[in-house]
Amino acid sequence: MILFNWPWGDLQPHTYDFIMSDFAWEFALRSSKGEAKSAQAQYKVMSLAEIKDLPVLDLCAENAVHWMWATNPMLPQAIEVMKAQGFEYKTAGTWLKTTVHGKISFGTGYILRSSSEPFLIGTRGNPKTSKSVRSGFTGLAREHSRKPEEAYRAAERLMPRARRLELFSRTNRPGWDHFGDETGKFEVAA
Repeated sequence: MILFNWPWGDLQPHTYDFIMSDFAWEFALRSSKGEAKSAQAQYKVMSLAEIKDLPVLDLCAENAVHWMWATNPMLPQAIEVMKAQGFEYKTAGTWLKTTVHGKISFGTGYILRSSSEPFLIGTRGNPKTSKSVRSGFTGLAREHSRKPEEAYRAAERLMPRARRLELFSRTNRPGWDHFGDETGKFEVAA
């Protein structure tokens, strides 16, 4: 029985060994030129305070990993979120975005043009993880905020027997539970 305002629908508390989250960060635009490419133009976003208040830890088993996608300009805020949600920050990794031709992508950005996306790894308790997963990988940049298949393969290698959840997911994939407004928006790549 859930005794408080549970924001996670049918998801059960204290269930997941591994959570991958892609929060709908509200991003401060520095000019109107980037407005059409912004997160706000793609989907409903959340304030930093709203994200910090999400009870993600309540979804976790006693020993769990939280893989949290972030953005380079908002890394300090992402670390704040991880701590506010009750996770102990452990390390970070990077997705180097590539084009369909195998070249490094050339995105928008502040000072530097973005060609990568960071993720933070935090823990609750002492989860057992593989020691063979690298902190960086290359992967195809696709639709706005869509993550590469390489990320999911890395996550599955990191904790092969984990009960996995993707928060704010856009793709329903076998072996994972999903939550978010856009769940099922994209097909799993073959």
